[in-house]
Amino acid sequence: MSKLKIIVFTSILISAFSAKAGDWRVVVQRAGFLGTIAAGAGYDFTEHHGIEFSIGTFPIAEKSYYQSNFIYRYSHWNTPVEGHMWKPIQVGVFLVLAMADGKYFITSPDKYPYAKYYDETALRYGAELGTSFTFAVTRIGLGYYIRVFDNGLIAAFNNSNRDLQYYVSSGFNLSYTF
Repeated sequence: MSKLKIIVFTSILISAFSAKAGDWRVVVQRAGFLGTIAAGAGYDFTEHHGIEFSIGTFPIAEKSYYQSNFIYRYSHWNTPVEGHMWKPIQVGVFLVLAMADGKYFITSPDKYPYAKYYDETALRYGAELGTSFTFAVTRIGLGYYIRVFDNGLIAAFNNSNRDLQYYVSSGFNLSYTF
């Protein structure tokens, strides 16, 4: 099953970057589940559809490791505001691939029934909801996104503790559109 996930991830990535028209952007973000800090590039291949690829970092035992992130976003409303562009609601799905030589999702916090409560996997997926605003003159954009991992959805369903910090992550991004 993990090989299938990697094949799907790679296929989506290749097909997304082979698109022909649209706007490119570079992105730097404080990304939550996508990494403590992440940087990458995005591409809007239509007015409503866009993708983003970034490399982020995550800490384990005071050492940082890398992960690659791929996001597909849908923006139904693109609202001009005095010449600028506001996308009030963006819905997306994402894939995260840890590149840490087997050091990913190793143990679960003490409150769970046993140390390997979550399965060890390098590939995770999730959903996001966000908003972005791009300034017309400078082409600098700001975005805010709330993200939930697949195992976060499972934990929210299975656990009576509904503390959002264990299931939800948020991130801010700064982008420049070409």
